[in-house]
This record gives sequence, structure tokens and C-alpha cells, in this order.
Amino acid sequence: MKRTILDIPKLTWGFIVYFVKKTTPKSAHQSLINLFCLTGGLSNSVISAVISLIHRPYRDIQPKGVLGNFTENDLNKINQKLNEDGYYIFEQRLSDELCDQLLAYAYSEPAYIRGDRIKESRKEVYHPDSPLAVRYDYEERLLIENREVQQLITDPSIISVAQKYLNTKPVLDVIGMWWHTAYQKEPDSSAAQFFHFDMDRIKWLKFFIYLTDVGDENGPHAFVKGSHKNRGIPSHLRLQGYARLSDEEINLAYKREKVIHHTAKRGTVIAEDTRGLHKGQHVERGDRLVLQLQFSNHLFGAYYPKCKIHHFSDVAIKTISAYPRIYSNYT
Repeated sequence: MKRTILDIPKLTWGFIVYFVKKTTPKSAHQSLINLFCLTGGLSNSVISAVISLIHRPYRDIQPKGVLGNFTENDLNKINQKLNEDGYYIFEQRLSDELCDQLLAYAYSEPAYIRGDRIKESRKEVYHPDSPLAVRYDYEERLLIENREVQQLITDPSIISVAQKYLNTKPVLDVIGMWWHTAYQKEPDSSAAQFFHFDMDRIKWLKFFIYLTDVGDENGPHAFVKGSHKNRGIPSHLRLQGYARLSDEEINLAYKREKVIHHTAKRGTVIAEDTRGLHKGQHVERGDRLVLQLQFSNHLFGAYYPKCKIHHFSDVAIKTISAYPRIYSNYT
């Protein structure tokens, strides 16, 4: 109880600092995490309700794009599924052409190699036959200049799903793309291959886009169904904090059918609230390329280096100008 009482003023002070400086004190972000662990997410819900009152959703976005041509009823059904399960797999996949263009970028652009065995990260071009690490991460500042990435971050169907779930004008927050490889036989903590929850923001929705076919051996993304809900993670797991959790701990806490492994064809898009427990499965054979887009209800939280878009496609310019809050982190 004492810890909770101390974290509330720290968090309040952090919001005041953020309002003035547009940066979050580390201690305030830690208080956000502490309160989540103690309340099971009720603290996040209260803050999110206030944000929704301040930043009402855009009313003029037409939800038509790469995910489908949605009606308001479609969006409500998707949102209901997200609220209940914590994830949604879209029927419509990205075109082969778009996947090929992003795949070509990933084969030619150097990426930072990561893993428990990597002492010092450096950039390398990924070669499927001779991987140098478990994970290759592409630079966000370069990704946002890519024409295909700009097409996706300004896609009305993606924005509409995010806005519906967040119940506020969304903010494009984190853009990432990475390979997971069969570099080593055991799971890697640095590559997020153990179960964990995210708490970088107050509320957010991630879109995972598979750019390669992902089968059981290719390290499918795993998610514990329903664990994103308030108190969806048992207190004995939450109170470990930002810990990596073993499969054994998850299997003791949840029924087997709750652990979902997302095997899917390339071009598949999965929307997910990663406040729920999740991980990237260890790759046994081949590899997996994923593009991630994150939309949040507020930028209060963890520090990420600022990236600015310098070169805009014609479509991107029009959308970014029409919806400034969505792209405020990159303009």
C-alpha cells in the first residue's frame, strides 16, 4: 500500500513534467509500471479514460485500405474481439507485391544484430544461409523513409482499427522490422523469446505484419489469450515486474488452450494488445520477418529516440496534414 501511495504522486508529477518538456522522467515511467503490477491494469484504464475525454476520436476517417473496406459494424466486431481476446487476425492479407517490396528492402538494408551472445551490436546485411545473430533489427529512422512503410502507416483501415480500440485520436509511436533466425538452438532473452508484458505506454495497439510464411518451426508469435484484460495476469506473475517468464510458469497459470501460436501466411496482419503476455517463439528452422506498427493513446512512458520523416510520398503528405496528432511523433 505504501508503494502505491508513493507511486501516485510520482506519476502525477511525471505528467506535469511531460506537459512542459515532452519527456517522461524515468521514475514516473517506473511508477506507471509499478501501478500496473499492483492494480492489474486498473490504473491504466483510469488514465486512458481521461485521455479519451481530452482527445476525441477523428470523425472523418474512411476505414478502407489494406485490411479491407470496413463498415462501422465491422469495426465494432473487430473491437469487440480485441477487447475480449487481446488480438485479432485480419482475413485480408497484404498483396504479394507489397510483401516483395518490403522483403527486398530487408535483404539489402543493413540491420543491427541482437542476441544474448552479441557483446556489441553492429550493423550487418542479413543472409539467410549464414545468420550472424538470433535477431536483426532495422533502424526506425530509415524505415519511416521507405515508401511502402509510409503507405501502411497512413492506411485508413489500420488507423481506424487503432482509433476504435484506443477510443481516442491515436498516435503512431513505434515502427520496427526484424528478422528472427535459427542462429542458436535455445531461446534468447535479448530477442524477446520468453513470455513478458509490455508497459512502455498507457494504452496501445500493435500491428504485426508477417512478411514471410510462418509455420510451427519459424518462430510464430505467441500470445496468452485474454491476459491483456485488467487483472488478466495473475498477481504472482505481475509482481515479478518486468521479468521474463518461462513456459512452465505460463502453463501453471493458464490453460493450454489460452496460449495461442500465430502461424500464418505472409501478408497476414495481426492486431494485438501486448499488455497481454506474449513472446516470439524460438526459430527452429528458416526465419521470420515481421514489420510492426504501434499506435498509442499518449506518448507518456518509455524513452525512444525521436525520428523525423524527411521525405514524404504524395499520399503520406495528404494524410499526415489531415491528422496531425497521429504523426506528431515523426513531424
